[in-house]
Amino acid sequence: MNYPKYEQASLRIMTHNVWNGNPGGRDARYPGFYAQYSPDILCLQEMSPRICTPTLIEGLERDYEFVPVDTQGQQNYTPVLVKKGVFRILECGWHLFGGLNDSGSKSVTWAVLEQVSNGVRLGVASNHFWWEEDGLENDASRVQNVRESQAFVDYMRVKYDIPVFSMGDLNCAIPSNPYREMLRLGAIDTRLCAMVSSSRSNTLHEYPVLNPDTGVYERGSAPVGTHMDAIDHIMLYGMDRAEVYIQNVVTEQAALDQSDHCPVYVDVTVWDRDEKNPRVLEK
Repeated sequence: MNYPKYEQASLRIMTHNVWNGNPGGRDARYPGFYAQYSPDILCLQEMSPRICTPTLIEGLERDYEFVPVDTQGQQNYTPVLVKKGVFRILECGWHLFGGLNDSGSKSVTWAVLEQVSNGVRLGVASNHFWWEEDGLENDASRVQNVRESQAFVDYMRVKYDIPVFSMGDLNCAIPSNPYREMLRLGAIDTRLCAMVSSSRSNTLHEYPVLNPDTGVYERGSAPVGTHMDAIDHIMLYGMDRAEVYIQNVVTEQAALDQSDHCPVYVDVTVWDRDEKNPRVLEK
């Protein structure tokens, strides 16, 4: 089954923590799953050596190119993938977050993209923030992650005068200090600015179960709670240059069997610098 983007949208942007556990058939299923939603930009987290099998990489590279960043020989757990033929990559980079960091997995990959069809530009950032919940040190580390990622958001916005979508497994719920820090620095949650619909689902759920007979993961459970419990977010910087129509959390069984995180996507249109969002201009 295919899920086309909203008819007025020009782009679909998706983020997903793929879970770095035993592949258990997930590496073969991921490319087909993403093909059903066909995001133009796909930001992933937990792309560890364990899950990055040749099967997964070859499957993804049929439709996507990995934004080519210099990680100085380290694994990029937070890659950005763009659909082939849709974008030119103008500039890109990768940064390993300071502070608490397990296995070098907490990082940001960023890219400035230009749409081939119309020359319109936008920025994207795939983030994975520190994960442990309790304690001032853990919370402070996530706030530090926000500020380090913000440096690249600001760089893209100032140098290129573009809107930026910064997203990922941010490991912080809506009322938390890191979430508030993003708002303070100019972000808007795409849940709040989606013009047509937005999801009220949590993004986190129990891990799928490995079937010992088939060696395949299955029986992932539906998320419990609401969007107030979600820790995966797509944030927009520069609402005057973009229209968000749909924000959705994918909760179908095929997604639940892949990871403990649900994919999140937005259907959007981005304007160039001379054609800003008419809804904002009207105000």
